[in-house]
Amino acid sequence: MVGGLILFFYSFLVIYSGVKTNCLKAQNEYKEDCVDSLMRLVKAENKTFREKNSAVWALGQLADKKALPLLYELDKSLPEQRKCGYDRYLCKYEVRKAIKWCEGGNITNWMYKGRQGWR
Repeated sequence: MVGGLILFFYSFLVIYSGVKTNCLKAQNEYKEDCVDSLMRLVKAENKTFREKNSAVWALGQLADKKALPLLYELDKSLPEQRKCGYDRYLCKYEVRKAIKWCEGGNITNWMYKGRQGWR
């Protein structure tokens, strides 16, 4: 029981750290709030697909409806994919997951309320 609780809270810490790292990296480059900076990173020509997929994941974790227009546009433009090649292309699976979370929230988005101005 105690081990399960520790694993549960550790998972939250890992997710939180990943979102914060993605936000800070994007904010350092684009100088906007977290969501706007992540959206700019996803649209940037000079970013790797791994960086873009990580930014899409972070947008989903944040579950901010402001990201929905970009995510809807990506969902329409990306072909159906059987697997996700995080280093080879933008993953429709990650985009759809982010849309689901932005539309309905998720179990972790409460952790970021008031923290999206990280810098």
